[in-house]
Amino acid sequence: MTKLLMLITSLAGGGAERVASELSLNLSPNIERKIVTLTNKVSYPSNEPPISMNIKSGNRFFLNILYALFVGTIKYKKYLNNYNPDFSLSFLILDNIINIISTSLNKNIKTVVSVHIALSMKFQKFKLNKIVTKLIGIFYNRADLIIAVSEGVKTELITDFNITPDKIIVAYNPVDCMKIKKLSSEDIYDEEWFNEDIPIIINVGRLTQQKGQWHLIRSFSKVRQTEKCRLIIRGNGESKPYLDTIIKDFGLSKDVKFLDWKENPFKYISKAAFFVSSSLWEALPYALTETMACGCPVIATDCKYGPKEILGDGEFGILVPTMDGLFHDSHSLTKEEQMLAEKMTFLLQNKDMRIKYAEKSILRARDFDTSKTIEVYNKIFLENN
Repeated sequence: MTKLLMLITSLAGGGAERVASELSLNLSPNIERKIVTLTNKVSYPSNEPPISMNIKSGNRFFLNILYALFVGTIKYKKYLNNYNPDFSLSFLILDNIINIISTSLNKNIKTVVSVHIALSMKFQKFKLNKIVTKLIGIFYNRADLIIAVSEGVKTELITDFNITPDKIIVAYNPVDCMKIKKLSSEDIYDEEWFNEDIPIIINVGRLTQQKGQWHLIRSFSKVRQTEKCRLIIRGNGESKPYLDTIIKDFGLSKDVKFLDWKENPFKYISKAAFFVSSSLWEALPYALTETMACGCPVIATDCKYGPKEILGDGEFGILVPTMDGLFHDSHSLTKEEQMLAEKMTFLLQNKDMRIKYAEKSILRARDFDTSKTIEVYNKIFLENN
């Protein structure tokens, strides 16, 4: 029996937390596993209740990080000594550093860290960017294995962080295709737009700079000049006031709507004409792979990293150039926004192409099914022990 201890900040929030949840629920019965969290936040299920360090956070970011690093390392060492696992797997940057430090003197434990974000984009505006990049490279190279969520992230780790290539294994974020298919077939009773015969374009994601939704709205304004359609953006975030301003400036108040997070987003996605991802950067966006599992056609920006890999360089969906990420006051669209508008118009005017890409979406989503990701992780923990 292989013993695995997993370390993550919490079981609530984003993609890495969902991966931790899926691993705890679906790994081989020959892998005994437990989850340790830095905080007590939980929204995702696990095979058993996580062990929480219950680390409290204050109002000062850097002091919080240092405190969590210090206390987290001391506590995690105790858990490692008590549980004595064969592998210690961590998920986020702080978790990874704690994991590497805590296991550094115990050669019986294999240290596995995972990377779920584009690290270069995370620190690009940080004053000490070069120093942080160097430190991450030094720390991560001390791990026995590094799991990257995409080939793009793997390449970045090698080129930008000088990680030894042989240490890196790619394992995609798991997508429960059967569950999504079932949920996507549910009827919609709470949103009248879906009962009207007007095509809906949909975007799902946090309302942040990273997701670039203001570019999507600007492009949509061009589409709306010739096509009768609507845009739904599902999500919450700090960019909402700015997005509201753009919608008002372009006179789109009757054509663009925000939906809060829903327990089942898939029933909305499956009934949209197509999905648009306007992200400026990603790693391997869950929104894209899960949308494709719904059988929804996709248009996505060719950003770092993931969309090109997911869409097979344009075979399984439409790729457009990444937006410039600037906040434009003018109503004149940028070249990239114009190109997005053209592709959106193209899909609205071509039902056959929407059907084609819907079929290709379902086909491609199977490559990201939970069973395939679990197979990769099972191999890591059962064949490297």
